[in-house]
Amino acid sequence: MSVDVEEWFHIPSGLDNILPFDQWDQATQRVQDVIPKMLDIFDRNKVKATFFFLGWIAEKHPLLVKETLRHGHEVAVHGYAHKLIYNQSKKEFNEDVYRAKSILENQAGKSVIGYRAPGFSITPQTEWAFDILANHGFKYDSSIFPGNRDFGHYNSFNKEPVIVKTASNDIIEFPQTLIDFGFFKLSCFGGGYFRLFPRFFIKIMSERIIKNNRPLIIYMHPRDIDINQPKIHFPLVKKIRFYINIAKTGNKLYNITRDFTFKSFDTVLSDVSFIESLEQYNIGML
Repeated sequence: MSVDVEEWFHIPSGLDNILPFDQWDQATQRVQDVIPKMLDIFDRNKVKATFFFLGWIAEKHPLLVKETLRHGHEVAVHGYAHKLIYNQSKKEFNEDVYRAKSILENQAGKSVIGYRAPGFSITPQTEWAFDILANHGFKYDSSIFPGNRDFGHYNSFNKEPVIVKTASNDIIEFPQTLIDFGFFKLSCFGGGYFRLFPRFFIKIMSERIIKNNRPLIIYMHPRDIDINQPKIHFPLVKKIRFYINIAKTGNKLYNITRDFTFKSFDTVLSDVSFIESLEQYNIGML
């Protein structure tokens, strides 16, 4: 179970987000009201999750980081300024990652070992990001969407977790969970997909993943359950995409986390037999 801790305005658009970085400080902030609701849902169902914090969010809400840790969850990095990797140079990405990791480690008082890119933006063109992440001491990453989507995607990447071999250290990649029907791949386990599909369908697909002994990874954003977030004036299709079923999603999240047992990424990594079962992937091999 994972949560990308970002705001309602952290929606990628062009080279930035729907709200440019220099306007973030003046915008209404909602995460401090929504994350406690998610923590409560997870507490009631004995779920341990990984919360991928934007460095900017952690700076503004350090008590939110501490509260997440107090509830027994893992904190990890979602970058600092929510920029897609392929919109950054290697130098910019390196600085963004270092800034965010430093903030979180100072607040947590311990090493932070996980990373997830905004928009799943490790692609065939940005595999160089693995080297930078490994050099910063990250033990795992969850930044690949192994199917087609509007923003970052890497359709030919493994569907299963793999050990990525870099020039310096190894790093484990946890690709987002997809259902492979052969002629197309379907996601229903996070964000807008999770809001769109009914609970019974998500449950059936989850059971299919587990039956095939594959990891089930769900990702959420605070805005996915926040009925009081400011609304952006999108065209109709985007309006449906970003706001469909928000009022129902909190209850859906509660029911899905009741139906299955979820762990944080660092807990999974503590299982030596899991690590030993992974195949190796060399950058550029696909």
